[in-house]
Amino acid sequence: MMLLSAKLLHRIRHVVLAGAAAAAGSCGGGDGGAAPTQPPPPPSGQPTAPVAVPGTLTVRLATPFTDDGAILLDITGPAPVTDIAAAAQGVVAHARSNGNATRVAVFGSLGAGALVRFSVPDINAVQQYAVQVAEASDRASALRSSVTGYQLTIAP
Repeated sequence: MMLLSAKLLHRIRHVVLAGAAAAAGSCGGGDGGAAPTQPPPPPSGQPTAPVAVPGTLTVRLATPFTDDGAILLDITGPAPVTDIAAAAQGVVAHARSNGNATRVAVFGSLGAGALVRFSVPDINAVQQYAVQVAEASDRASALRSSVTGYQLTIAP
């Protein structure tokens, strides 16, 4: 009876080992790097988010006057602006930020063209930034009665 059990146990071992070898061979792990038998899953329907590109934006001024001496601007956007500097020679800019709003005072002999530059975390969001003239004065420090006619644009 003991002999029969040993033979039966020996056969079971052979069947188990043969089954294990067949299973390992079908996994594709030992085939030397052949292409998988199933196609890769299709890409998800989710678009990838664009990568933020930090950089500098420039405010450009178009003015109806030839004797501007100071201008007060309000810049707003999706993120705070930093590193605000005058973009024209002989012009000085001072700024104060409160969250995503920044007030900039620019002094000097102002004319049409680049007025101030500032850094943003993503220049691709340029359309989300806005700038407007709050006040303006001439070179004799006389406050303009209206800021109608002033045009400001923001671009990289």
